[in-house]
Amino acid sequence: MTRVRATNATDNVIPVLRARAPLTGNAPSVAALSRGARASAILTLQARALAQGDFRAAAAAVATELAAKLGCTRVSIGLYEQGRVIVRSISNTPDFNAKQAAVRSIAAAMEEAIDQRATVVFPVPDGAPPRVTRAHARLAEANSGSALCSVPIAAHDRLVGAIVFERAREFDPETQASAEDAATFIGPVLELRARADMRIGGRLFTFARGPRLLPAQLSRAKLAVAVLAVALGCAPLWPATFRVVAPAHVEGAIQRVVASPFEGFVREVRVRPGERVHAGAVLATLEDRDIGLERDKAAAEASQLDKQYREALANDDPAQIVVARAKVEQAEAQLALATEQLERTRLRAPFDGVLISGDLTQSVGAPVKRGEVLMTVAPENDFRLVIDVDEQDIEAIKLSQVGRVMFAATPGQPVDVEVTRIAPIAVAREGRNVFEIEAHPSAGAAASQAALALRPGLQGVAKIDIDSRRLFSIWTYRAGNWVRQMLWRIAG
Repeated sequence: MTRVRATNATDNVIPVLRARAPLTGNAPSVAALSRGARASAILTLQARALAQGDFRAAAAAVATELAAKLGCTRVSIGLYEQGRVIVRSISNTPDFNAKQAAVRSIAAAMEEAIDQRATVVFPVPDGAPPRVTRAHARLAEANSGSALCSVPIAAHDRLVGAIVFERAREFDPETQASAEDAATFIGPVLELRARADMRIGGRLFTFARGPRLLPAQLSRAKLAVAVLAVALGCAPLWPATFRVVAPAHVEGAIQRVVASPFEGFVREVRVRPGERVHAGAVLATLEDRDIGLERDKAAAEASQLDKQYREALANDDPAQIVVARAKVEQAEAQLALATEQLERTRLRAPFDGVLISGDLTQSVGAPVKRGEVLMTVAPENDFRLVIDVDEQDIEAIKLSQVGRVMFAATPGQPVDVEVTRIAPIAVAREGRNVFEIEAHPSAGAAASQAALALRPGLQGVAKIDIDSRRLFSIWTYRAGNWVRQMLWRIAG
């Protein structure tokens, strides 16, 4: 069943006031009045609807009054909202649940009349044009065969709802005309009151569906697609800040490596990365048994040669004195070397700082080579921020530019930084050429908690502010560079 409808309501719905023959019965009704009196009754209903405080009270008053005037057992008023018809008022029923079966049947009858853009009467009178009455038949059967008359409500050149009249006897042409007159002149007033009570979102949607902007058949999904298309069309022209995004990491301003002085084996490890160390503190030790034996051997040889040197002095033999003295000096040098090597088995911190790499706790007993880097120490509070900018973006980077860096260790706390140095030489890193850009926390961020929490080894992402550009220019920046390179290769 079609949910959103658009029509020129005046074609089939909006009747004119006609002079009708009075109905039988003593109770005064709209149909039993003269043309002028009937118009006066319609105006009275309009005044009563406008006199109420809100739409709900106005619809209830109109439904109850119409039920009394037309001798109906029930009059229901519904409006088209959110893609479907919603029953808003039922005569003499202040409270009802829209999910009840009876209310859903009434809404189905209203939609049936709106879909056909014409009044639907059940049972169908003789000689009347054919109408679809399946929903009306179900509603009549549920109400013990009552007669029904559903009249669409037209406003602003479109159908906005319907009124369902129910009574025990069939609707004659005069009563049907009176019902149409009521829907024609009271319905728009109720729709106006309903729009006045709408929230701002509902008003905007209703305005957008009006004939001035969009066809009435446009659904919410189509409206959303249209708004999205307009937004996407205007987005490329919106100004924004162009930023260069690149990975960043923190390094110590001075990094000192602790290397193996000779080939050997790891004997003991006392610190792990991340721990603070003091100058001269032992970080780890290497196996020193062989070196200790060499020192003892060198000490014994030095003692023996010293004894020979003293005997040569006692014999006053110049040649033996010179030879013995040279051997003593050689032995003492070997002893000093062995002693120095034994001392160098203790790997010590070169200065106060923090150990940033070299976890040897799982390498005790493992062999190491001469000159192999075992640990790295950096100052704790003296560091530098290195940003690896791709060579395609390096042209946009200038000194003193500002940006922000977000580290994985401190999410939600970006650090404001300022570019202080641009390396003149590119380096290959992870399969691409990058330039190392050094940055420091800006003056405003130097005392911030995030800046004070920086430690060597932290990894993050940096965004450096370049200038203000259109979004289209930002989105096509890389693509434009690639196109220019390809044109250069092809055209020369």
